Amino acid sequence: MRKRLPQLSTLLAFEAVADLGSFSKAGESLALTHSAVSHQMRQLEEHVGVRLLHRLPSGVVLTPEGSVYLAEVKAALKLLENAGSLLKESVEGRPLRISVLPSFAGSMVVPELLGFLEQNPSIKIEIDARAGLENDENSKIDVFIRYGKAEWPHYDSVRLADVELFPVCSPAYLEKHGPIKKLSDLSRVVLLRHTMEPWEGWLKTVDAENEVAILPAGPLYTDARLMLHAACDGQGVALARNVLAEADIRAGRLVRLFEYRVPSSQGYCAYFRPGAKSQPAIRLFLDWLVEVCKRLNVR
Repeated sequence: MRKRLPQLSTLLAFEAVADLGSFSKAGESLALTHSAVSHQMRQLEEHVGVRLLHRLPSGVVLTPEGSVYLAEVKAALKLLENAGSLLKESVEGRPLRISVLPSFAGSMVVPELLGFLEQNPSIKIEIDARAGLENDENSKIDVFIRYGKAEWPHYDSVRLADVELFPVCSPAYLEKHGPIKKLSDLSRVVLLRHTMEPWEGWLKTVDAENEVAILPAGPLYTDARLMLHAACDGQGVALARNVLAEADIRAGRLVRLFEYRVPSSQGYCAYFRPGAKSQPAIRLFLDWLVEVCKRLNVR
């Protein structure tokens, strides 16, 4: 636990007393009474355990220990001042540029983004949903949100969400094609496919690769959210990521077909250049995004 620190107002009063050589003049500069400043100095000396000031009839002068302490206080106050300047420059400067997959943006970022902007009204955000920007050194993206195995050379990362996979379809699809209660029932339906999560891998994990014949009729999608839209529209059965499908399940647009929840070897991560978290706007956004994912129980 961090040791209790003097109040900032006390340190400012000490600096003023040292610079002006008088409790009264320091009080005038800070809109405080002589006695209030004197009381603050006694408390500060009790806190540090040494005498910092010599009280003389002609005014106040620093002890040797007080001179050492003043230098440290001034350095600390300068750091605080610089931090405020950096924050103002960060939040009032160029927009924070976020590159995010459309599927994750639609499910996790956009629905919650208004809350972040209300908390941080000075931060401007640009959302870019184009793919391939991670390979463009001139893209000036601050944070990339991607799905994968968190292996990006030359980037730091924060894990946002682990992923589980399970089959879903619309209630209308079940009404039209009959109940899907056994894994072998998947052989008679259209399986919507995604490039990053082949059905074959999921079926092998649940020991059903020999029970289900993969029909080639289902289209192959590169966007997981678009595949779920197709499932909501009654076009087939999709192998869904929990992060993207939970809202549709709660709303009744999709139905989970089995209790199997297979962990994916991949997950959602935020990537950023080394040292970028020292920038206040980036740190605030990443901290907020982690909290959103935690609150929605997807970490």
